[in-house]
Amino acid sequence: MDIFVREYDIFVCWPVFSRHYNAVHIRFSMPVHVTSVTLGGAYRFFVPLILMTELNMISKSVINAALARAPDQNITLAAFHVAFTLYFALASSTEVCSLLTLGYLKSKRALWPLLRFMVVIVAVPWVVAQFLAFSPLGNWAYGEMFGASAAVVSQAKSATFLLSLSAPVLVIRSICFGLILMHQQTIFITYATCVRLASLAGSLFVLPNYFEGAAIGAAALVICMTIETVVAIIFAQKLFRNLPDQGVDPPPNIRRQWRFAWPLMMNTSSEMGVVMVISIFLGMLANPDLALAAFNIVYGLVSLMMSPMRNLLQTAQTLVKTIADRRPLFIFALHLIGFFGLLGFVLFHTPAEAFVLEEAMGLRAELKTYCLPALKLAFLMAAAWAYSALYRGLLAGAQNTTMLAASGLSRIAVATIVAGLGFVLAGSNGAVIGIIGWIAGYGLEAVLLALQLRRLDRRSNQV
Repeated sequence: MDIFVREYDIFVCWPVFSRHYNAVHIRFSMPVHVTSVTLGGAYRFFVPLILMTELNMISKSVINAALARAPDQNITLAAFHVAFTLYFALASSTEVCSLLTLGYLKSKRALWPLLRFMVVIVAVPWVVAQFLAFSPLGNWAYGEMFGASAAVVSQAKSATFLLSLSAPVLVIRSICFGLILMHQQTIFITYATCVRLASLAGSLFVLPNYFEGAAIGAAALVICMTIETVVAIIFAQKLFRNLPDQGVDPPPNIRRQWRFAWPLMMNTSSEMGVVMVISIFLGMLANPDLALAAFNIVYGLVSLMMSPMRNLLQTAQTLVKTIADRRPLFIFALHLIGFFGLLGFVLFHTPAEAFVLEEAMGLRAELKTYCLPALKLAFLMAAAWAYSALYRGLLAGAQNTTMLAASGLSRIAVATIVAGLGFVLAGSNGAVIGIIGWIAGYGLEAVLLALQLRRLDRRSNQV
């Protein structure tokens, strides 16, 4: 079989406000007709990440179940929810740290420039968290913006401070996970996440002797994340030692890292932005309490089912090195869409829906009836989320991330339009409005990113 290797010049353009562009010229050899990615390799890389994602989702449910046994369960659960939502909405941009590691940690020398930049990224939400915890800003945010009671505000401020202690853990864990993903040893992440879940159970058993209310959940979360990170360090340190002292390319400077990271930071932050926009509009419906409660149930269940799709981002960024590598990944994505789409269909279009909503979730008739029409659309999320994550990973792997900022904002814009239309229509089901806006956001993002990737391919072929 003939093997053809062509030289491609890829120009990655970064927009500035003056409408001028600074072109970053990256030259590399790209085999066009040869692929090192197989369907089996994609499964071996991805399946441990599914376990990690689901275990993380379970850990949040475990915390909520423990806090629900508090004497004032409504206050405690509400306080932990608003503190967790606001802090990690601020800190969600730190998810880019693992992608920076994947993109630039090619030698030991590259670690320190990356570490300095990551500290800056994490420091911003940490500083804001201190103001939330120890100043009137927290009273306004939790009391006025979320409408919480004084008791909830007090617990939420304490929980916010405890959650902010996770800042250095987020940086170190991202570097370790990035190294593990880079070497395609994803089972190590699963091991670390299993230890996290075990330590969480132990923490929730011991911490009520030292803390109370929402602080128990916040402290338990930080402790289990710390132990998870220690385990990840054990696995990652050997991988780091195997890196060369000096890479082929010089370590990335702050400017280069920022150009790569800021679109991804905006994109990762858009997830909570979509939820907040939808929730604002649902709060304006005739029965806002029912609409918000139902959307929270729908959001939680759909995330639990479909959140493994988010790992297609790391999978594509790590495995795809050539144009030919894409085809096995697209086939693999179709497998995932078929499996998770079928799962969503079976759970909410068969008698299994009664078990999930009544037995497992304990919903009463009114809330169950309100949620069910939205959950019957859950299977559509499989395709939208999968292709959105896949194209994000392909563009991140090509270090062309500018479009990701626009696509993240497009998600929020679509959610705003859909939720706004639902608000105009009298008698709208808030949960249905929410899931349609959520799915539509991912769908539009996938289309925009696919068009961007196609433009890059055409530009490469013209060189």
